[in-house]
Amino acid sequence: MRDVFISYTHTDNFTLSESQRGWVAKFHRAVEVRLTQLLGRASSVFYDETVMTGTSALTPTIKKEVGASKILVSILSPGYLKSEWCNTELELFAEAASHQGGLFVDTQSRIVKAIKLPVDRDLQKQAKVDLSDVLGYEFYRQDPGGGPLEFDIDADSASRLEFTKRVNTLAYHVCEILKKLGDEGGARDVVAPNSGKVVYLAETTADLADASTRLRRTLAQYGHNVLPASPYPYGRVYEDLAKTDLAQADVCVHMVGSSYGPEREQRSVLELQYDLAGEVMQRRPQLARIVWSPPNVVPDEEHQAAFIRRLSDEAALVVTPFEKLKDAVLSALQPAEVDVARAPGNPATSSPTIYLVWDASDSENVKELDNWLYEQNYELLYPIFAGNEADIRQHDERCLVACDAVLLYWGAAPAYWLPQRVMDLQKAFAYGRSTPFLARGILVGPDRNADKDRFRNKSVVKMETYDGFDPSALTPFLSAIARAQDTAV
Repeated sequence: MRDVFISYTHTDNFTLSESQRGWVAKFHRAVEVRLTQLLGRASSVFYDETVMTGTSALTPTIKKEVGASKILVSILSPGYLKSEWCNTELELFAEAASHQGGLFVDTQSRIVKAIKLPVDRDLQKQAKVDLSDVLGYEFYRQDPGGGPLEFDIDADSASRLEFTKRVNTLAYHVCEILKKLGDEGGARDVVAPNSGKVVYLAETTADLADASTRLRRTLAQYGHNVLPASPYPYGRVYEDLAKTDLAQADVCVHMVGSSYGPEREQRSVLELQYDLAGEVMQRRPQLARIVWSPPNVVPDEEHQAAFIRRLSDEAALVVTPFEKLKDAVLSALQPAEVDVARAPGNPATSSPTIYLVWDASDSENVKELDNWLYEQNYELLYPIFAGNEADIRQHDERCLVACDAVLLYWGAAPAYWLPQRVMDLQKAFAYGRSTPFLARGILVGPDRNADKDRFRNKSVVKMETYDGFDPSALTPFLSAIARAQDTAV
């Protein structure tokens, strides 16, 4: 069997000059070479150069090749979906795959999209084989002064670099499927039952495309659902689609690399999705967010440097090797262990456990808050201040793993204390926490100052009590706990 069949409409291979190579021809050559390098053997990639007219039918050769190929790569464009021949190729491939073990390998489709030009997701659903949920790789960028521009190996250095990166990522994905087909002798529909868990894997830039693909593949192998199923179109519907997907997610993951990425409304899509997730978290505190960057990332422009500084200021960024990220995401998706002593129906012990955190300098200021929470029958965990640094840190990590919610109190502590504590909340999954916090809050008091007014962070609920302790100030935090409990039940 052939490794890959490239399905495309010939208008996407047209050139302005007869001396030029068509875009699809260059794509075919690049994929074939990269696959050969990755597989360690000569790859076999079919690419038909015959220009078909409106009265042509698929040739016997094409019918034979499409049915005898392990993977079909669709060069997606508006013209592709309108092409009768391309739709027929999709249909023939899906039919042949159904007799060869299935269209999926470990939940990965044997159809892969190379998106040459943007196509609305609804239109992709209208193809003879629904392409809307098929993993795709964008080979274009949006020109601020016009429409989309394809990445091209014969264009300027930036375009050539992006073209090469995307070919590499696509070829790696294809190579992994080919290895599984070769090792296992055929495809199968699923590798694990559907877990019912949903991960929102935010858009990232080309430098982290491989990591994103690896994480998506790992999650699928555990039966977790990953959204978005395909890239969003850059238009007015972008934010609506993102919010719809985020509303379904249990965990959202943001990967931050050296590049700022394509911009929309003066923000990169990375920053846009981060902000949209923050808005959703205000309504759904149970949504866990993991913002990750690999070690030693160097921003390649000031916009990205500013974004990374913002993430650091908001204590949102976790810098770890990829394997640590993967473990943290999988841990966050593990079902909570049922504690019979605290199960619903046992009113004596059903109250959530709150980890109440303060600095030693606030030991007197926090007493009223502590007493009130205790009187309301909340189970409480406290920080320790005696012992060596390792013991104190270990106790803190254990409390972050064991508690249901975290409430920080900031009164007399210095300004640098709070960002550090908020950052620790983001690290809880790396410490071994397996479920999202029911709520994360910060109560500020008793004296007002510029640092307290300036503090803002979308990952925690900020509350103020400057005129003496007022239990009503805790309403947003306690309401978030109640909503999360109701959702869990």
